[in-house]
Amino acid sequence: MRLGHCMTALITPMKETGQVDVPALSNLVEKLIVEGCDGFVVCGTTAEASALSLEEKKQVLHCVMEQSDQRVCVWMGCGSNNTAETLNMIRWANTEPIDGIMLVCPYYVRPSQQGLYAHFAACARISEKPVMLYNVPKRTGVALSAQTVLQLAQDFPNIRALKQACHDMEMVRAILTENDQVQILSGEDGYFLEGLREGISGIVSVAGHCVMPMIVKIWEDYQYGLENTELDQFLKQVSNQIFQVSSPSDIKAMLALQGWCEDGVRLPLVPLSPQEKQALQEFMQQHSLL
Repeated sequence: MRLGHCMTALITPMKETGQVDVPALSNLVEKLIVEGCDGFVVCGTTAEASALSLEEKKQVLHCVMEQSDQRVCVWMGCGSNNTAETLNMIRWANTEPIDGIMLVCPYYVRPSQQGLYAHFAACARISEKPVMLYNVPKRTGVALSAQTVLQLAQDFPNIRALKQACHDMEMVRAILTENDQVQILSGEDGYFLEGLREGISGIVSVAGHCVMPMIVKIWEDYQYGLENTELDQFLKQVSNQIFQVSSPSDIKAMLALQGWCEDGVRLPLVPLSPQEKQALQEFMQQHSLL
């Protein structure tokens, strides 16, 4: 299984017309690889996947795969709150030369742990790729339990990873104590170093769009037994800044200020207000991000 340590949860750049901006996406992928990013999650939350058509998702994936050219791993977001729809996405993903699929907990409907198990079990049965579960309770309204993850990993060997986008380190410890085959990646930039202390394998970052070299430095230093608390504090500040408004509006605005893409998002999301953009620009100037 190919799984990176410093991965990016990619945005989907969009033109003023609302179309996917393929050249901007290609340029962003290349920039991140040069900066040390070793993997991408495509069509996840940060990509506004729920607002993309199937054809657009295919377009985005193929652009990322072509530009990355097997230099890094590529995982595809296939999850939704509709099990039948998710299964259809997985059947399509099985035909693509990707490294794995990511499956978010079904959102809005708030299934029980038994429902979560049944949903992910149905997905794992038909997936020909490694599976990464995505636990993001603030977004979905429901949280996976450690026991559910452990049972799924025991019953379905292709469930190999967990993106943990919440501050539940007790759950991380419980999983890694019982199963050292499941790799856990932080889905929260602000908890990266804390997660490394608990044994996580890496990160799927949003902030990395703009500060990937710093994330790589935190990771590399930790491999040599050094805790880079200064960069960790800086990453926390950036993380707080890029979630002032509904993601990915902030991170797209940051990238737009740096000249990498437009700041457009799809409804029901909206771009930052002039006042919010001004505050963001001042933050970026203060921290040498412009």
